[in-house]
Amino acid sequence: MATQWGRKESVVWPPHYPIYTYGAILMALVCTGAFLWAAFAAQNPLQQFYTPAYVKSAVVGQLKKQDKYRLLYIWNGSKAARIATSADIAEGTTATPDGKNLPVAISPAAVAKGFHALYRGPEAIYQNTPLHSYLRSAVFEGQEFGDIYGSQLWFGLLAFLAMLPFSIVRDVKRRKELKYGRRLKGPQMCSAKEFNKAVEGDGMGIQTADDKVILRIPKRTEAQHIEIIGDTGSGKTTLLMQYLRQIADRGETAIVHDPACEFVQRFYDEKRGDIILNPLDNRCPIGDRPRSCGAGPRRRQLPHPSTSRRAIKRGSSLPRRRKRYSPICSPKDPHRRTWCGGCPTRQRSTGASKEPSTRR
Repeated sequence: MATQWGRKESVVWPPHYPIYTYGAILMALVCTGAFLWAAFAAQNPLQQFYTPAYVKSAVVGQLKKQDKYRLLYIWNGSKAARIATSADIAEGTTATPDGKNLPVAISPAAVAKGFHALYRGPEAIYQNTPLHSYLRSAVFEGQEFGDIYGSQLWFGLLAFLAMLPFSIVRDVKRRKELKYGRRLKGPQMCSAKEFNKAVEGDGMGIQTADDKVILRIPKRTEAQHIEIIGDTGSGKTTLLMQYLRQIADRGETAIVHDPACEFVQRFYDEKRGDIILNPLDNRCPIGDRPRSCGAGPRRRQLPHPSTSRRAIKRGSSLPRRRKRYSPICSPKDPHRRTWCGGCPTRQRSTGASKEPSTRR
């Protein structure tokens, strides 16, 4: 015998039933009822009065031959009463001795003929098939129940079929949430179509080999930071090239840091007005800074390691370490300085400082 752990819940909430499908069935029944009521309201008062008996005689007549019915009679006060016809009935109500009002009234044409009483006859046994035939010919103008309400039933079925696919999808999604839980925050695997719908992607896109749909980001977030992570050869450079092609097609401007000169070979176009900001490149519009610099004054350099320690003890000052790019003064403007390196006109000084030392 299997052991059941935990407490047995009497009420399971939320329920595990396909509630959306049940809701679709309920809505279809409501729509069908509304369609049937509209068709019923379009009938004349006598047809509305005999509709329950007409349906009963058709359904029960398939099971047994006879049943009890009460028909509607009209009386003029002197002669014997007769069964009321459509010409004798009008909209309204008629009071009865038992206190139950009839939902019909005597028509002005019947009053002109001398009829002034309308009542429901006593309950009597009638044959179902003959009574159904009489009501069809005398009251319902030869129309069967399917002819009157068939289209309304079909409309209700179509309404159910229209709601069924949406309800099934919602039930499947709800069943998965109950089984696996619902994501509150964090990353989630999705297709490109689902991603575009979730973030409202209408900006630059990425074409991947896994999906035919282009993965797009919102245009309002294009100027924000985008981090691309991947191993060597995973396609990071190819992804950036896709972005640059889209930017070029839009006629917009992009600033590319390209130390390996991969993008310059593919995207640089002088006719388009592209600019390269690299002093070592002849295409740079700023000019050749190192060659434009003149010979500046000598600066004190670090002493060679073989320099005698005696000079240091005598009080010679130790100069600062030379930077990789030394400041060079232009001979035309001594106050102007620019950072450059590799200038062939720069003069170097070697040896220790020749400033006189002082003794204590």
